[in-house]
This record gives sequence, structure tokens and C-alpha cells, in this order.
Amino acid sequence: MKGSRSACLLCRHIVATKGGSRIPQWQPQVSRFSTTVPSRSDEQAATRTPDQPIPSDVPVDKPELNRVRKVVHNERQSSSNTKWSQSKLRKMPAKDSARVDALFQEIILEQIGSKDVAAQPTPKGAIMDLTLVKAIGELEQMIAKGESEVDAFSYLKTEIYPMLREPDVTIPQVFYRVVSRLMKDVVAAKREAMRSPKLPTVAEIFRVYADIGEMKPPEWAALVGELVKNIVRTGSPTRQQEPAADGEGLITHDAMLADLVDCWRVLSLPKVIPTTPGNEVTDGFWFPRLDQYSVRRLSDKGNFPAVFNGLFPHHRPNHLGPPVAVLAIATYALLLDPQRSNPDARRSATHFISKIAYLITFVNFRDPALQREIRHSFPELEDYVMTRWPILKKQLEEKTESVNTSTGHVQPSEFPHSTSSGGINPAALGQRLSLAYRSKNLSEVDEVWQKFIGPDKDISPERAAELRKYPDLFDYFINIRMALNQPDHGIHVLNTLRKVGLKPTLKTWNIMLDGCKKARNINVIRNLWAKLSGSGMKLDEKLWTTRVSALIESGDVQGGMQALEEMMTIWNESSKDENTTAVKPTIEPVNAALVGLVRQGRVSAAESLLAWAGRHGIEPDVFTYNTLLRRFIRDGRSQDAQKLFATMRDTGVRADEATFTIVLDAAFERIEEDDVEEQAKTVAGVLDDMKAAGLEANLQTYGKMIYNLLRWGDKAKETVRAVLAHLWSKGHELSPHIYTMLVEHYFARQPPDLDAVETLIQRRRLVDRDDMDNTFYDRVIKGYALVGQTDKALEIYYRLAYSGVSVILSTQVELLRALLKKGQTEDARELVANTKEMFMESHRGVSDIENAGIWGHPFWRLAAQNGLFEWKDVADAAATTQHSPS
Repeated sequence: MKGSRSACLLCRHIVATKGGSRIPQWQPQVSRFSTTVPSRSDEQAATRTPDQPIPSDVPVDKPELNRVRKVVHNERQSSSNTKWSQSKLRKMPAKDSARVDALFQEIILEQIGSKDVAAQPTPKGAIMDLTLVKAIGELEQMIAKGESEVDAFSYLKTEIYPMLREPDVTIPQVFYRVVSRLMKDVVAAKREAMRSPKLPTVAEIFRVYADIGEMKPPEWAALVGELVKNIVRTGSPTRQQEPAADGEGLITHDAMLADLVDCWRVLSLPKVIPTTPGNEVTDGFWFPRLDQYSVRRLSDKGNFPAVFNGLFPHHRPNHLGPPVAVLAIATYALLLDPQRSNPDARRSATHFISKIAYLITFVNFRDPALQREIRHSFPELEDYVMTRWPILKKQLEEKTESVNTSTGHVQPSEFPHSTSSGGINPAALGQRLSLAYRSKNLSEVDEVWQKFIGPDKDISPERAAELRKYPDLFDYFINIRMALNQPDHGIHVLNTLRKVGLKPTLKTWNIMLDGCKKARNINVIRNLWAKLSGSGMKLDEKLWTTRVSALIESGDVQGGMQALEEMMTIWNESSKDENTTAVKPTIEPVNAALVGLVRQGRVSAAESLLAWAGRHGIEPDVFTYNTLLRRFIRDGRSQDAQKLFATMRDTGVRADEATFTIVLDAAFERIEEDDVEEQAKTVAGVLDDMKAAGLEANLQTYGKMIYNLLRWGDKAKETVRAVLAHLWSKGHELSPHIYTMLVEHYFARQPPDLDAVETLIQRRRLVDRDDMDNTFYDRVIKGYALVGQTDKALEIYYRLAYSGVSVILSTQVELLRALLKKGQTEDARELVANTKEMFMESHRGVSDIENAGIWGHPFWRLAAQNGLFEWKDVADAAATTQHSPS
């Protein structure tokens, strides 16, 4: 088939023709030194150390939060021995340590031939630790005898680490002492022979330090500084005249550069990460979202190191200091240096590069300050960094100017508006409003509105002047009120907007109409349009599009089609000059109608709509084709899909990212479950085709890939890992949808991979400044409940409750059952009471029909059957929610 490569890819898979296997070039390297461990049993996974609360940053015991019970993190915890269950090894209780350490000393004395040691009975339980203790003793002897660091490190990796991965192993305190002593020798050897291929990489060295809880940024900076110096030297323009490194038996320049990138990845890892072998989530950088207020506050002062410390919140700022910040700039300079870097290194460090570029752009790190810090910490790097520094800044300035010119406004949109003297923080209010809408928490919306307009009954002139700065927030309130089916409240916001001196714009009316669409309130949609059309103002295309979409989505298909006809009639009858109020119909409102029809399964009506558009000279665009293509593939209409592709090609409509996502769906439908090579080939093929078309995969594309791959479970593990590596290499972070798919996958494993779940939760909290996505946490609570981890499920439930986010009742049914099964009656009673109070607050003023749906749920029946809820409470609650003033 000729034409676009996307069309060819669809052909290849629809007709099930398979070519030769092809390994994707972006396949990530498997970590050469892993401290990961298998999943523990359900009961073992319930154990949590006091420094691992979820959440550690939520003060759930504040008196004013009396509706949220305090979760005691230590209750019902097991006092069993420390397990090798996390990347950072947890030290064991003193009692167990004394037992195993005594055994260790006995074995050591035997090894050195002591004759005076009295025979003592083997302590109870020591048999399981005997092999490990002997191995640690052997390692200490190797160190004492001065055997090579290479052999000792290899022994640690190959002999001891596999034992530490076994469940129920007790790790003696002496292990940490022996390994710490070994690593000091390894660091000294590495410093003397940085390019020796026999010694471990710098990243491997500090991964071990992280494992034993001794990751210290100053020591990290000292050795990484040596690595950077070597990269600068070997990457000089004169290196072409030097003998090849690999010919001399030395590590190559590119290998050192890859090691440098891995060093930053290790430094970014949180101090405690429960992991499983080859856990794909730990492969990426763990940089959090920056605190924009701190960035803004410190940027004018030029305090780059202080802002940079925000990328590593798990380390104390005074432990990082200027040396680490200087190394970040040096690494950034190396990665962008065409003479010293390579595409693979830049691709693997995309996330790091984007973070440092952002800080350099918006933090005024003055040249004298940078030069002073380099001289103080790494004087050998001064010439290289200070030569590259003006080039780097100029490149970033040109990039920023280019973005500003193309978008028409100053970019850093990431900066929130600073909190004014009036106390308005639009970013914080907007986030609260978004959470309240998602959880349908009407009382929280009321509170946010009151916070916005102020506590006084009458708005003062000063407050009105402040409110006029935030027209977008007024629009957002209008949208939320209408979407929650509170038109009276929406009108009140509109009147307040006018009262403070603002005027509603076309954007305001469009947002209002969109809110009506979300509520499916057909009467308000019609009334609002009648008012707008009778006002005499010129309504733009966006308003017409929203009207058409709102009518069809609300069930009035005929009304939506008539609206399109009306739009065309008014345009045809108008004078078509610039003074007319008519709007020329385009493909946008047609697409809006098309989406609604296809979603409702009215494919024949959708095809008739496109025929109507064609008669009026309205040409389809890529969105039109994608909408139909998705439906054709879902319905198995392969021939129609092929014809559609041919039409796209003939009319010159280029495929976009969404097109490739649809193609991907079709491709995966034809792959056998066990065909791992074909999985990798399909993923690589789609990405290659997109690149050839000048397109980049977006999060929707990656999400679709991961969704299709996870259907085959762990058989697609390596391909999933490769997709995530590619995602991170493009500077993306996991979307809420990908997080949700992964956590469902980990719970579905047999046995459930609870360490992987914990790692995913930690990453979301750190990297994404947890937005409390209720879908993700709903799956987490349900998953923990189904595997009997009720304490963890409760912790997250109350964390959501603290944030005003309610958990859906079907999930709470599973949690309630799990609590009752484990005999946690009081916890179950508190759960029911808390849920009742939250639902009463968030469902005030609802109708009888809605009340029946809420209080007739099986959750309340289960609670009543177990004496946790009285049926008379249902009537009281229903009456309260229906008749409470709103």
C-alpha cells in the first residue's frame, strides 16, 4: 500500500503480515547492579517503619479536623525481624542483632583459628542466618587480608546480595560496618583509577551507599567531580589524536558520560524505596515539581544552589551545597557539548537537562558567583565551565524568545501569581476548586468561593479592585457551579463579577455553556442560548460549537443538528460583511456534533452529517478522520478504515499523534499473547513511523501502548519498561492514567506486588506533588483492601478525606468487608461515621432520586447488617441532605 507510513503499519497488522523481528534502538540498559528484591507476602508487606507514613506531610491529628480520624502509623505493626525489602537496608532490632552478631563473632574466631573459644549452643533461629553470616565473615577476611577491591566488591554482588534478597533474612548490624569499610576502599581505588574497567562504576558505588543508608552528597560530589574532570579531559578536541580508550583497556568517554547520568539518577532516588527486581518505575529520575514560590523568591537573588536543592528534598540543603549545584551545571554543559556528548546520553538525561535549563533560565546565577563557587569546589573545571557558560545562556535566551514570539505572551506560565495583601492565591484556590468539583463536594465549593470574595457581607472597594485582577477565576467558578447543576449559584457568581466592575466576555458565556453541558441540563442550555442570541452581540465559533455539543451530549440530537442548520442558514442569509453577527460554519462545530453522534453509536447519522458538511463546502480535518477511524476499528470495519486512510492521503490530510494511537490499538489486536518480539516490534514501528511523519508520541500514545501491553501481564514486562524509558527520555512524566494502570497491574500480580505499589505511590507523591487523583487512589484503596492490607487502605482513605475528596462507595464496600473480616470493628465504625458525615456535607440539597441512589447503596446495607449504621439514620440523612439550605 502506498501512502503514509501510518497507513502501511495499519495494513501490516490488520492483515496479520509479520516481518522480521526488530529490536528498538531505544531499549534501555538493564541496571547492572540492582538491590531490588522479590515481593513479600501480604502479611509481611503490612509492616511499616515509623519513617514511612502515608502521608508524612499531612497533620491528620489537628483538632479542627475532627471528622478525620488520626491514623496511628505504628498500630498493629509486626515486630518481626528486619527484611531485605527496600533499597535502603533497614537496621534490625538490637535483640536480633546481638544474636546474629554473636554468631558472626564466633565464626570469625573460628576462621582465624582461635582455640580458646568455648563451645556454645547455636542460638535459636540462627540456622537461617548462618550462611549469610559466614559470607559476611568471608568478606571481612578478604578486606583484612588486603585482597583486591575488585574481588571483594564482586563477592558482595555475587555471593551476599542474592542472600539479602531472600524473604525472612535477618541482616546483622555488622553487615553495614563491613560493607561501609569495603566501599571506602573501593572509592579510594576508583579515585586512583577512574577509567579502570574492572572497578564498579561511580553510580554502582553510590547505589551501594544508598542501600546501607550512607548516601552522603559531599562524598558523592567528591567522586563525581573526579568523573566529570576525566570526561572533560578525554572529551577535549585533541582526543582524536589519542589512542582509542578501549584499545588501552580503559573505560571509554561515552561510558563515563553514561555513568555520570546514572549518578544523578541515583542521587535523585528517595532514601527509602521498596522495590521489586527490575521495577520499571525506579528507572527514571525522581525529580519533584519545583516549588514555584521558592523559585520566584530566590531567583532575583541569584541563589542558584538554594533553588537547585529543591530537586533533592530527601537530602538536607546543607548536605548538598554549592559543589553539587556546580556539578549540575558542569554536567549540563557536557551533555550539550557537541564535542563531548552523544545523542544516547542526551536522550537518557532529557529530564535532567530540562530541569537544569529551567533553573538557569529563571534563576539569575551571576557569572562572578558561579566562578567563585567553581574555584572553591572544582577549580580544574573553571576554564571549561566558564567558557561554555555564556554559550549555554545565549542558547536558552534564544529558545525563550522563540517560544514567546510564537505564543504571543511571556512564557513562564509555571509561575503562580504571588499571594497579594488581600490574601488571594488563585493557584491554590483553583486547585481546591478542581478537587471539590471532582469529588462533588458542594460545601467545599462554598468555602472556596467565600475565601475568594472575602469574609465581609459587602465587598469593599479595595477588595473589588483586587478581585478584578482575576477574571479567569470568576469564569472558573461559573463553570463549576453550572457543572454541579447549581445554575442559581452560577448566576450569583456572574452578578458578583459585574458588581466588582468586570464584564462577562464571550469566553465567560462559553464557559458557562460548557458547565451546562457537563451537567446535561438541557433546559438551562436552551434558556442561556435564547438570551445570548437575543442580545444582539456577535457570537463566535466557539460558542456555536459548545452549543451544538451541549445539545447532543444532553440527549437532544435533533436539536444539535438543527443548531448546525440554523448556523448555516443565518450565515447564508447574512450580508457576510464584517459588521454582521453571523458566524461562518467551519469543521469545528461539525466535529463537535460528530463526536456526540459516534459516542452514542449513531454511526449512520455521523456519516450523513459529513455528507451534509461536504455539500456545504466544509472539508474534514484530521480530527474528523480520527473520530471515524477509531469507531471503524472498534467495530471491526477494516475495509472502511482502509478507505478512510486512502481518503486522508488523497486529500492531503496528515496523520497526527491521535491517528497513531488509534493505529496502535488496531496493531495490538493482531498480536499473539506470547509474541514478545512482535510486541517490541509494534511499539518500535509506531514510534519510528511517528518520527518519520515529524511527530512525537504524547502521553495518550504512551498510555495506549502501556494499556495494550499490560493486558498480557508480565509477559510484556520488558516492553513496558522500554516504553517508560522512551517516555522519560522525551522529558515526560507519568500521567494519572498511566499511574492507575500500573497500580492495577501490580495488585493483579500473583502474589500482589506490594513493594511495587509502594514505590509507585512514593513516586507520585514526590514527582507530581500529589494532586490526590481520586481514580488512582480509589484503585489503591481497593487493592489494599482486597489483599488484606487494611491499615494502608485506611491511611489513604483518611488522607483523601483530609483533602475533601470522597472515595466512591463501591470501593468502600470492599474496605468495609476487609475490616469486618479482620475483626477491626471500631475502625469499621469510624469509617462508616466519617463517610456518612462527608456525604451529608457534599450532597446538600439533592433531589429524592439522587438521595435514593446515595443512601440505597450496598455500603449502607452492609454497615447496617453489622450494627454500624441504623436504618433510621438513612431517613435522617436523606432529609438533611434534601432540605439543608445551600
